[in-house]
Amino acid sequence: MRHFFPAYRRLLGLLFILLGNAAYAQTREQLPAFAKLDECYRVVGKDSVVFFYSLEYKLTPPGCAAIRRHVRLDSAGRFFGYVRDYQLSNNQLLLQAAYREGKLEGQLELYHPTGELAARGRYLQGQQVGDWGYWYPSGQHRQVLSFRNGQYPLIQQFWNEAGQQTVKNGTGTWYRDEDGMRLQGAVVSGVQDGKWFLRRQQNGAVVARETFVKGRFRGGFLIDQLEGYQDQPRLSVTDWQGYLMADEYKLSLACSGTN
Repeated sequence: MRHFFPAYRRLLGLLFILLGNAAYAQTREQLPAFAKLDECYRVVGKDSVVFFYSLEYKLTPPGCAAIRRHVRLDSAGRFFGYVRDYQLSNNQLLLQAAYREGKLEGQLELYHPTGELAARGRYLQGQQVGDWGYWYPSGQHRQVLSFRNGQYPLIQQFWNEAGQQTVKNGTGTWYRDEDGMRLQGAVVSGVQDGKWFLRRQQNGAVVARETFVKGRFRGGFLIDQLEGYQDQPRLSVTDWQGYLMADEYKLSLACSGTN
């Protein structure tokens, strides 16, 4: 026990420095009241911490949290070793992965709130690499994406929810439904091609469009804002990556729940 308390104090010091700097930077930029930092985590061992997050992976007290993360911190205050995220409402595992020197390393698995596997793939020094598999909550295959040294992923295979394959060996039509929107477009040799549209599912109205020529982005346009852009795509085929926000230690707005 005599070795535990100095390590415990060091960990508390690291947390206040690491999280306090992030919280200070955030509150300087934004005026609304944020959650109190010291209510958003629990120290459970000499180098182990439980963080509490909203669904958007912003730090929040347990009474308002949707996710809890079990993780260890190294001497620099970085995540290391195995990490597990759980849904607070039913203790369902949502994520299991590992960190090395503050970066994701090795296999990562994501789960739907129902417990079904949602995605599986590998990280190397914080970058997604190789083939990643994705599944619907029903357990049906959804897609296979290939990641190449931080570049935009290749769309290799895609199945709709009925089990019909609409992209085969990098060619076909891909889509994703999310928050009442559908992003859809053509895929040739694994890359986006032609016009891609983001539409409202309710009435089919176009919200945004982007144009590609054999994977090269040529420009986009936000319909409601009447704003064009040519710097980079804003509509992404990757999803289920909200967990990356956990590394930023951002605070949520003030929480009205109770612990």
